[in-house]
Amino acid sequence: MLKLEIITPEKIAYTDDVDMVMVPSAWGRVGILPRHIPLFAQLVEGELKIKKGSEDIYLSIGGGFVEVTKTKVVVLVTRATHYKELNETEIAKAKLQASEALKNKPSGQDLRVAQALLRQSIVDLRILTRRKNKIH
Repeated sequence: MLKLEIITPEKIAYTDDVDMVMVPSAWGRVGILPRHIPLFAQLVEGELKIKKGSEDIYLSIGGGFVEVTKTKVVVLVTRATHYKELNETEIAKAKLQASEALKNKPSGQDLRVAQALLRQSIVDLRILTRRKNKIH
């Protein structure tokens, strides 16, 4: 077993013993099993998969970092949301708002906020669509 902690600035999003974790790193998806070599890597926005027994758990995460030791994985990310908590209507609305904001050619902080919201919305919609298609 592998101890997993997923931490955001607001909360501890997940903590439990798991069999495997797959994270979206800057170099592609990385699978982490117990006794993995030590690793510290940058994470990108995307889907994090947790395998615990026969259960697969999926989270939409923001960018951040992962630290791996032989017995523990710590994921520090800007956000982490279980895919079942994603609301398609709210995500589509946020994506539209971000797109509209970007049409006004913002600069500085307004530009970064609109770009981040658009990226987050796209990631969330992609994860939600992929998970819905797997269920049906």
